[in-house]
Amino acid sequence: MKFGIFYEMFVPEYPPDAEARIVRQTVDQIVFADKQGFDYVWLTEHHFLKRFSHMSAPEVVFGAAAYQTERIRFGFGLALTPPAYNHPVRVAERVAMLDCLSGGRVDLGSGRSTTPAELYGFGLDPEESRAQWQEGLEAVTHLLATEDVPFEGKFVNIPARTVVPRPVQTPHPPLWVGGVGPGNAERAAKRGMGMLFFAQQTDYDALTTSIEAYHANIDQAEPFHGVVNKQTAGFINGLCSYDRDEIRAMAAVNMLEHAVHGTDWMTQGWPGGQATPSYAHVTNGTAGDLKAALEADPQGVQDLMVNEGFLMAGTPEDCAKILDSFKASGVDQVIIHMQMGGTPHDRIMESIELIGSELIPNYR
Repeated sequence: MKFGIFYEMFVPEYPPDAEARIVRQTVDQIVFADKQGFDYVWLTEHHFLKRFSHMSAPEVVFGAAAYQTERIRFGFGLALTPPAYNHPVRVAERVAMLDCLSGGRVDLGSGRSTTPAELYGFGLDPEESRAQWQEGLEAVTHLLATEDVPFEGKFVNIPARTVVPRPVQTPHPPLWVGGVGPGNAERAAKRGMGMLFFAQQTDYDALTTSIEAYHANIDQAEPFHGVVNKQTAGFINGLCSYDRDEIRAMAAVNMLEHAVHGTDWMTQGWPGGQATPSYAHVTNGTAGDLKAALEADPQGVQDLMVNEGFLMAGTPEDCAKILDSFKASGVDQVIIHMQMGGTPHDRIMESIELIGSELIPNYR
């Protein structure tokens, strides 16, 4: 089983140096994770989501880390490929440049975003976003894999051009798709892409079922350019420390702060207060339920986070129980989100070190 570390880049406050400090600390953490044996770092792309995610340019952070690392892979988790967000030429150029800079260590995960702030901020019709995502990704893959060949689509038309530089990995870096909506595993498998199961709560039975559905379809895949990336990755919020009680309490508080901000961005701002049909799964009432529960019994909710699959928090022995469940599900990689709610830099570094020294070797 492989190990990844994930960032949305939460900024909990606004003293003059907060954002810049957290950006630099993120690079330091990636470099340290490389030394500790982590296989991947995944950075998501978001826009306008104050406090929740300030990671608007993942490729810049990756570039800063590329020359200071040796083996860790740089995963866009996720790049927004609808042309309304990013023209496919610009995505392909950034991916190829990073692939050159890192010596072929790039993975390209893609998505369409889930917040009205981003969708409407870029003038994207939510009900068009899935079609735009697929066409944008197809165009990016086409530009990475071919030279001087035109691309014609509904949303973007590109005359015969060759993107430079060319990627190190041929015909293109491995492709992934992420999400928590219905049917994602089957869609990913049918196009030969790896699947990133980004869910705030890990239901291991449901994860196992999704992985089975993925494997049932992957061998009949029709990839964009003949290359299948047969991999799955599960997600968990987590911190590891020998200071068991303190780290569990810190992880629960910070995870809840992060989750509340995230659900606010996903559920607020829809015209009329209701998400459009293809985004109905993001406004299912859980955000309001979480806030009400926090007001009524904050300690009970914190305990629930630790005990019911929202968190991997505690000593290496505690964390191993969670990792064992991931392994049993058949997942190829576990991705750990440590910078939730602005977790302090020193506690993230401690967690990276303990996971690297005490846990990763046991799952190779």
